[in-house]
Amino acid sequence: MKMYYIIFASAALAALATPGGAESVKDGYRPQNAAQRNYKACKVEAITRGRQTVVPFCGALPARPKFPSYDEAWNRTSKGELDIYAQKLASFESDVARYQMCITNRVMADGSLPTITLDYAACADQGAVDQLAQSTEEWGMSCMAYNDSQVGGATYAKSCFPTQ
Repeated sequence: MKMYYIIFASAALAALATPGGAESVKDGYRPQNAAQRNYKACKVEAITRGRQTVVPFCGALPARPKFPSYDEAWNRTSKGELDIYAQKLASFESDVARYQMCITNRVMADGSLPTITLDYAACADQGAVDQLAQSTEEWGMSCMAYNDSQVGGATYAKSCFPTQ
């Protein structure tokens, strides 16, 4: 009879120790991963609204430079063109850095703005970083195509991708 009570007590403790039982882990996440589970990246609509929100504070971010894909650049891109692409990318990197600095210093630091404004500003910041990442990846692929097409020849002197 004592064994029966021990088994029953163990089962009861196990049920109480895991609130929701298997329900809490059915999607693969554990309670300690709540921050990861609740993280939401900004949707396109929020990024667009964020850009509109920060215009009075920071102006508009210039359109991102677009570069040829690997296939488009293969045997069709010269070193001179890559130099121009690199300058455009560096200029856009500076634009994004200024834009982010403005969002941080003029929007986020203003304690009088409503939370929704700060949320949209954060989305504008994320959108700028996303655009920079797209341009950087495109430029890197153009650079790699140039290097790969130079069989036995000189390759582009700079790294095709950031080393950060």
